[in-house]
Amino acid sequence: MRSSPSHDLNLVASHTTAAASAVSDWVARHYGLPVQQCYLIRRNLNDNYAVRATDGSRYVARLCAIRPRGAFNVDFEVALLAHLHAQGVGVVTPVLAVNGATNITLPFPEGPRALVLFRHCDGAVPDTPEELHLTGATLAQIHRAAQSYAGPASCYVLDGHHLAGRTLGYLAAHPELDPAVLDAYRQLIERLLSELANVEGTLTRVMCHGDTHGFNNHVYTDAEGVRRAAFFDFDDAGPGFLAYDLCVWLWSNLPRKAPMEPDDALLQRWHQYLAGYRAGGGHVTDADLAAVPMFLQLRHLWNMGEGVARIHHWGANLMSADWLKKQPDVMAAWARLELPRG
Repeated sequence: MRSSPSHDLNLVASHTTAAASAVSDWVARHYGLPVQQCYLIRRNLNDNYAVRATDGSRYVARLCAIRPRGAFNVDFEVALLAHLHAQGVGVVTPVLAVNGATNITLPFPEGPRALVLFRHCDGAVPDTPEELHLTGATLAQIHRAAQSYAGPASCYVLDGHHLAGRTLGYLAAHPELDPAVLDAYRQLIERLLSELANVEGTLTRVMCHGDTHGFNNHVYTDAEGVRRAAFFDFDDAGPGFLAYDLCVWLWSNLPRKAPMEPDDALLQRWHQYLAGYRAGGGHVTDADLAAVPMFLQLRHLWNMGEGVARIHHWGANLMSADWLKKQPDVMAAWARLELPRG
């Protein structure tokens, strides 16, 4: 007779991917939604699942990953989205659980994780200059409407420590990073934080979306034939700097290899993005625009930290020691960018 293996206490899960059938069951049980179809969209910072109800309505279930930075920010995110939606701003709308909770907590081998349900955001990623203009205008509307937000506070403030200070600690734990490279990062981060401290009093502060790289909003045509934009994935949102929220789209599109200068087409798209932001009622100062090269570097460091902090389940190759060694040169080139104030 074959004996059943006992549980090995040394077998520890770093990240579990739930089967779509389990997510379908949780959504039906906790949200009262009869599910027709459920499948995994992608694993990234979180695990996202497409959900279709029997009446044809579509949703996205986000199974939040445990992040080294700290607690889930769901109560703030859901309250902010409800406030923005009530103000008529284009954002995805969350769905509360049947007990009125913003999320449900599920016991995973690696620890408790939050499941949040959102209505599906129709449309496609903005691509044309006109769509980028609309994207910028909607971002301005988000910033303006969020000024009257009075709900739960964000767990995070998108300041220098959040964007770069944490990254240094994550890099120090990298298994293959040369001490000289780590020291170069230490000097870079200290310089950027000093630079930020010198100008932060002149910069516009807003409630940042935090991840406006161009793939977290869609452009669609409404029932009246009007083109509109809607933003989603506010799990990195929090109070911060306008220059940061604006720069993330540019960071996403800048070349990473020499020559690292934006071409005319990219500059034109950036101009349309800024013009749209102003058309939506947003005010951008010269100081904000002058700070964009600095925030491009801080954004790169934040993104780098998010990757390095997940080596335990993404693997070291995603943020390899060789790639990390090259990034200070990329950021040095971005620091020298002379962008049109447009």
